[in-house]
Amino acid sequence: MRCVLDVRSGTPQAGATRTASLMSLGVLLAIGGIIGDRHAADAADGRICVEIAARVGMDFVGASGTTFASSPLGPVMQRTMGNGAAVGDYDDDGDLDVLLLGQRGQDDRLYRNDLMPGGSLAFTDVTRIAGVGDTALSRVAQFADLDGDGLLDLVVINDTDPADPAEPSRLYRNQGDGTLADVTEGSGFHPAGYIVGGLSLADPDTDGDLDIYISYWTEQLGGDPALRDAKGAYPATNAFYRNDGAFRFTDISLESGLGGVNLDAFSSLFADFDGDRDLDLFVAMDHREDLYYEQFEPMRWRNRWSDVGATHKGNDMGLAIADLGSDGELDMFATNITDPEGKLGTGGGNVLVTFERGAQGTRIVDHPAAAVVEDTGWGWGAVFLDIDLDGALDLYAVQGMDEFVGDLSPTVRDGRSRLFLGSRRGFSPSKGTGCEIPGDQRAVVAFDADRDGDQDLLVTQVGLPVRLLRNETPKGRSVTVDLGAGGAAAPGSRVTVEVDGRRVTQVVVAGGSYLSGPPMEAVFGLGTAKQADLVEVVWADGRTTRLTDVPSGSIVRPAP
Repeated sequence: MRCVLDVRSGTPQAGATRTASLMSLGVLLAIGGIIGDRHAADAADGRICVEIAARVGMDFVGASGTTFASSPLGPVMQRTMGNGAAVGDYDDDGDLDVLLLGQRGQDDRLYRNDLMPGGSLAFTDVTRIAGVGDTALSRVAQFADLDGDGLLDLVVINDTDPADPAEPSRLYRNQGDGTLADVTEGSGFHPAGYIVGGLSLADPDTDGDLDIYISYWTEQLGGDPALRDAKGAYPATNAFYRNDGAFRFTDISLESGLGGVNLDAFSSLFADFDGDRDLDLFVAMDHREDLYYEQFEPMRWRNRWSDVGATHKGNDMGLAIADLGSDGELDMFATNITDPEGKLGTGGGNVLVTFERGAQGTRIVDHPAAAVVEDTGWGWGAVFLDIDLDGALDLYAVQGMDEFVGDLSPTVRDGRSRLFLGSRRGFSPSKGTGCEIPGDQRAVVAFDADRDGDQDLLVTQVGLPVRLLRNETPKGRSVTVDLGAGGAAAPGSRVTVEVDGRRVTQVVVAGGSYLSGPPMEAVFGLGTAKQADLVEVVWADGRTTRLTDVPSGSIVRPAP
């Protein structure tokens, strides 16, 4: 059986550290899920992933819908940019539920996880019961506690036509009874325009509630980054909303320094990239240099892309972040377009970089493993995870753009998702794991659907069924660190697990991977070890929580 450890012992001052041993806390151990026998994977043939979506009740198909983009390219881009997914425990029962987003005229669908004793997985469509059947063109969503009551609320960002205010983005308040109430009206939250490229939530002003950043791809299609009057064809600018509490928001896009961008922006990440204990923002840009916003005073940023060396000019779309060296310096992967026939994309391939800190400040430098992971076809969502629970982070990326690519490049059109297995020596492409699947894919979320201690993979598709790849890694040991109890301090936090002197660090974010809303938790493989010697959480607000002697199979739920 898995156990859940809730760690709540007051609220230390900012920068304070709390250390505890599981053997001395007098903790409450409760059943958080049941591990049956490990799935009967054949370790000899290297198989890891098995597709199970339809058989566990997740019958969603990403159908095409009506469009309203005004340019000649607009309709095809609105159809093919894809729709995302959000994962979180909205009903607070210990397992993770799934929201899948649809095109215009198609319901968003909420699937409640009805995990059974023994580990039998089943999802039930509770869209109508919960009240979230939005039929707008929904792009990206995130489960998050917006009002600090300990329950996960929901943000859904839609493509919106300024001429038709009937299909706005949505805020849903969790009622605590399995329903979500639409509280958008009167909230002050009204992002407008298209095509939505990304969503990130964080608490940069450390006031205890989550603020919201939205980015847009507007068909600007490159151009000189020095031109301040560069404009996209679609009516949208990147927006930042301050959470004022009680589901009231204020648009501070321009005064914060994060607004006024009408270009081709995709995924974004809030994190402390420069090590000064506040949250900066990185935005992946298509066709041109990326945006790197340094927070220089509370809730004010400046774009320092040139100063830090964010000069890669490619087709950056999905982002994944970790601290691969557990040295305090963040590493980031960005998907791009790689076409061996040379007809699509800028030709630069994917990037894997380190935010290296030195006497001259923070600089972005190529990671030594960059060449290994440079090709994922027409890449979209990506995520770092320890899929085989060996204690080293792996990398998974999805791909596709079939309607747009057509016959221009059969290699790109007929591509597969890619898994790169990590080790102390770096990354290597996997083969024969079952995780390398064909399809027209967009978003990917890694989460432990069946609470067996490893992460499964949820993949959305355009015009095709959703995929849920169950992880069948045999005989793995792990510890799960769930930051849901951390509230607004969770997004942007770094979680480190130490086993036999070796440290692995993951970063918990709300957003990042293309059109993906991940849960606020991280899963750490322990290899053959029976416990994690140390679990350390450095919260986004600077506070630190440490636990020692955490046994394999635990779900740890610390609070700052």
